[in-house]
Amino acid sequence: MVLIPVMPLYLEKLTAHAGNLAIWASIALAAPAVGSMLTAPFIGRLADRWGYKNLLTIALSGFCLSLVLMSISETIALFLFSRILLGLCGVSVAITAYTSHIVESASPVDGISRGVTLAKLQSAIAAACLSGPLVGGLFMDQWGMKLLLNLTAGMTCIALITATLLLQGASSSSLIEQSGTALAKGWYLNWPTLSWLGAGAFAQGGAFALVTCFALYINDLEQTLAPPATATGVLHAIAWAATFVAGAYWGKRNDQGDAVGSFITAAAGCGATVLALLWVNSLWLIALLRIIQGFFFAALIPAVMYSIGKQAGSSQQGQAIGTAKSALVLGQLIGPLAAAGGYSFFQASGAIAISAAFFAAAALFLIPNKNTTNQKAIRL
Repeated sequence: MVLIPVMPLYLEKLTAHAGNLAIWASIALAAPAVGSMLTAPFIGRLADRWGYKNLLTIALSGFCLSLVLMSISETIALFLFSRILLGLCGVSVAITAYTSHIVESASPVDGISRGVTLAKLQSAIAAACLSGPLVGGLFMDQWGMKLLLNLTAGMTCIALITATLLLQGASSSSLIEQSGTALAKGWYLNWPTLSWLGAGAFAQGGAFALVTCFALYINDLEQTLAPPATATGVLHAIAWAATFVAGAYWGKRNDQGDAVGSFITAAAGCGATVLALLWVNSLWLIALLRIIQGFFFAALIPAVMYSIGKQAGSSQQGQAIGTAKSALVLGQLIGPLAAAGGYSFFQASGAIAISAAFFAAAALFLIPNKNTTNQKAIRL
């Protein structure tokens, strides 16, 4: 996240003779997502077979290498290769699969709950999204991005060593012995699973559509009490702060068996508060709406991972999490494109409405699951 807000500035020297800077910056931003979408299920299956800890150390090694390559890149080609490598490593898949495997294989006396643990993982991501851009902007202005990329690579190496020495994990041989319980080919081709994958894709699409158009929306406000760039950064930060704080609450609700209800409530809440932006022009009211959005958004991705992971045994978490991650990345790619299309016809208000529609669609995808859950509860 340290590189995301300053990517165009960092690429300026690499694209001096390569044409439009905005186009290259967009390609560089999308490159990891494309790589991740294509390889996430494959990486997940490798984790199931080779061992979750083993795949996590490999992913961290590749992540570290990609950061170093980015820092030494003198051409746009090498930089884009580094960004693609970043996505191909599948660090987020490896971390989530390892976490799900540990939770699934834990005994009840260990006191480890799936919902709260995955929610803590989402809170960690929120902390990164909050602190990364702030640190990246500071380093870009004061010391240069190369130093920060190398420092981040060094910290990743420390994480790699820590993981190798301290994390537990089943051996690859023991995982192969459990392969008889592997998920069948096409295991996700049923409505409950597809609805979760679709809901996750739409929720992620709504979030990234909002990121695409929010700065433009703030810039269009007639009554702005702060520079648009500063206001946008602060408003994004407080939304992620709310996500960080709210994770534990939603995780406990998932553990209580209400993942479907939590997701529907949160997706509808995100959609309503995003749509409400069209009728406010005060930064204080916008800040309040962004806090509410952050609170609701904390429920969405953990609920998807929770529900998809529950369908697999402890030795098959990689395949399940990898499939879910591909769906999320698909939404991450489609959302900004849809928002850009809406902006071209209806300006920022149209893009905001599209973002709200994505969240509404995510909630609608799971309503049949909610009805099915209620029917099962009545029969019991």
